[in-house]
Amino acid sequence: MAVDGVTDGTSKQGTWLPHMLHAPDREAARHRFHLERNLHDGAAAGMSALALELGLIAMDVDPELGARFDAAQDLLCRAIDELRGIGTVLYPPVLASAGLGPALQALAERRDLRLQLDLPRRDLGAEARSRTGLLVSDHFQTLRPGSAVSVRVRGRRIVRVHITDKQPGHPGLRHHKAVLTCA
Repeated sequence: MAVDGVTDGTSKQGTWLPHMLHAPDREAARHRFHLERNLHDGAAAGMSALALELGLIAMDVDPELGARFDAAQDLLCRAIDELRGIGTVLYPPVLASAGLGPALQALAERRDLRLQLDLPRRDLGAEARSRTGLLVSDHFQTLRPGSAVSVRVRGRRIVRVHITDKQPGHPGLRHHKAVLTCA
C-alpha cells in the first residue's frame, strides 16, 4: 500500500517485502552536521546565556516582577530543549562523538525502542559511520515507542544495512534494506 507515494513494504497478499531505504548523500550528511552544530553552538548557546541572564535579573527585582522573569526563563528553557531536540533529529551529536554503536543505542533509548545491533568488528570510516548513522536514526524517527528493531550493518566501502522492525499494533515484521557506497 502507498501513502503519499511511499510504500510500506506490503504486497497485495499482505506479506511484508523488503523496502529499500535511502541514505543521505555525502553533502546532505555534511549539511545536516553543520545545521546541528549551528543550532547547538549558535542559537541554543545564545538562548542559554539569555536564560541565565534572566535568572540573575530576577534576583535583583521585587518578588512579583521576579516571578514574571522566572516564568519567562522557564519558557525560554523549554524552547532551548525543543531546539536541541530538533538538532538531535537533524544529526545526533553522539554520532560524531561516541561512534555508531553508542549513538544508535542512545537514540533507541530516547525513542523507547528495543534495539538489537549487529555491527562490523572494525569501525566504519567517518563517512560510512555518518551516513549509516543518519539512515538508521531517520528510520528510528518513524517507529512507535515500544517497537523492537534489529539493525545489521556489513561492509566498509560498500555498506549494506538491513533493518527489521516490529511495531506495536502492526502485524508482522517489516524489513528495510540499504546499500551505501562510501569513500
